[in-house]
Amino acid sequence: MSEKPRLVIVETGVANLASVRALAERLGMEPVVSADPEEVIRARTVILPGVGAFGPAMQKLKENELDVAIQDRVAEGLATAGICLGMQLFFEASEESEGVDGLGIFQGKVRRLENNLPLPQLGWNRLEPEPDAHLLQPGWVYFANSYGVAVRAHPEMSGKKVSGGFDFDAIALATTTYGSPFVSAIEAWRKGRPSLLLCQFHPELSGIFGTQLFARWLDLNGARRPL
Repeated sequence: MSEKPRLVIVETGVANLASVRALAERLGMEPVVSADPEEVIRARTVILPGVGAFGPAMQKLKENELDVAIQDRVAEGLATAGICLGMQLFFEASEESEGVDGLGIFQGKVRRLENNLPLPQLGWNRLEPEPDAHLLQPGWVYFANSYGVAVRAHPEMSGKKVSGGFDFDAIALATTTYGSPFVSAIEAWRKGRPSLLLCQFHPELSGIFGTQLFARWLDLNGARRPL
């Protein structure tokens, strides 16, 4: 029997890796947790997860030079995904950890959700992709977040865009409303593939919807054998 294709999960020190491992296994992938920047940059597919705070996560990435490895992957158009805090780390900074630089793949600052509702948001909410999204689809997904990127902060993000010095052929957003709307997912395309997928929600906890989303992402990047 042939070996399963590997899906590398970046060790941030602030993630519930068990659920992300389980997602990889449901997708027919071999989950490999790694803090080795060489392994991260060489991998066919990589997920950056996270459920903790922005500052400690970035510190962990920088200590192991994983920040540079992830930036290099994105610059080369290699299949890379971020989940929850992992999505937020792709921006320049966060109110949660003032003075800490993020990966800077996208311009802007992650901010505390603006509403009078309980925080963190815990539970199911609606994902609404833009009309030009090809990977993202509307549906119900599971959230656990107090911070996010305001929709109004990035009206220019969609379409062909150079963001933070990284070239993408096309970018499309999905939004979710919790008191006020925020960016709940991003798909960014290079060379005909959605090389970057960022999810503020937890696809690994979002049932068949989350599993199918990541299956499409892997398949469009040619990274998964048929189950």
